Amino acid sequence: MATRLKIDLAQGVLEVEGSETFVKAIYADFKAHFVSDDSAAEDITSTLKPKRTRTRKSTRTQTKTKAGARKSVDTSAPETVSPVDNKPAVEVDGVTDGKPVIEKPTYTLVESLNLGAANGRPSLVEFMDTKVPITNEERNLVFLHYLQHLLKLDTISIDHLYTCYKAAKIRVPLNIENSLQITANQRHWIKIAKDGTLTVTPAGKLYVENQLPKKIKN
Repeated sequence: MATRLKIDLAQGVLEVEGSETFVKAIYADFKAHFVSDDSAAEDITSTLKPKRTRTRKSTRTQTKTKAGARKSVDTSAPETVSPVDNKPAVEVDGVTDGKPVIEKPTYTLVESLNLGAANGRPSLVEFMDTKVPITNEERNLVFLHYLQHLLKLDTISIDHLYTCYKAAKIRVPLNIENSLQITANQRHWIKIAKDGTLTVTPAGKLYVENQLPKKIKN
């Protein structure tokens, strides 16, 4: 039968398990080094207990000694708990969950803009029907030409062009700014000022007056 020895000494805990001879040898060595003469008077037989079979949770790991006995060492350590962030994703500087947030441009209708026929001037829709623009760049030019040369507006913004698209019931480009940049930089039909105002260039005016509607080749 295996013999167990357990000494507390204010929870210093020395726990040995094995044959009775091995346990007595460990106890004698322990007593010689750590126990005072007064404590040594304690009967050794009162500290030797038969092994009891029971089930319990333990954080001790067992290591084998040369004599084949098992020596239990308490390796418990404070548990480190990592905090878990359960907060919903928060947008920071236009980024959510590591992905950039692309905002769709928004435009405003110019309610005061009169695009109907008046004083011998055709409506915007009538003017579009005579010019038949096909591409977004041509539509941008025709709208701007109508606003500048027929309505004679001094200041024309992107919102004015947006209002023209809506009035003519033509699908608005996904990004009017980009469409206008192509019309200005590649076609050279319009000019975009630093403050965002738009004007038709002489080349754009000639294109509307002489090239639209496009002649169909037979």
